[in-house]
Amino acid sequence: MAKFEIITPVKGSVLSLETKRLTLSVFKPSACGAVTDYLVRNRAFHKKYSQKHKERYFTVAEQKLFLKSDLHMYNRNEMVPFWITKTGEPERIIGRISFYSIIGGSMNTCYVGYHIDENCRGQGYMREALEAGCAFMFRYYKLHRIEADIIPTNEKSRNCVINCGFEKMGYNIRFMEIDGKYQDHEMYVLLNPEVENVISL
Repeated sequence: MAKFEIITPVKGSVLSLETKRLTLSVFKPSACGAVTDYLVRNRAFHKKYSQKHKERYFTVAEQKLFLKSDLHMYNRNEMVPFWITKTGEPERIIGRISFYSIIGGSMNTCYVGYHIDENCRGQGYMREALEAGCAFMFRYYKLHRIEADIIPTNEKSRNCVINCGFEKMGYNIRFMEIDGKYQDHEMYVLLNPEVENVISL
């Protein structure tokens, strides 16, 4: 599994992981300014692979509400919403990786979604973050399975999950609304290698 270390939470966060080059943090609502700056910078770049947003989405007030919601779901063990920064540069966000719809019990699974700064593409940052995030979810949330659903034309995203060990498991028709319409997605799954089959009694 990928190497990461749980560190003292960086300013404005409740949880922080550190990898070789990155810090992954679950932010408090006080980080709304940095989050808004990241989203505004990458608005045009993310449009093709994101759901449509109204103008208010790109405001500090709205992002403060989203961060409050994220933190509420994190505290309920329903989501782990990591924001990505370069280690030593905590004020400038370069991406997000979110583990959401966490289901326990007999399934022990979740979905993962992510995006990165336009100027940070092709440098291996998302692979580093995804590997560390998945390792964290397997180790501390004891998940059996993590699913990523990717638009077939998003070659870079597909290559990222494949390089992280995800395997293609299927095809979801009209799975999610992206850029104003429901689009088909390919399903990729990563299984926890440390979880053995369970025999019911």
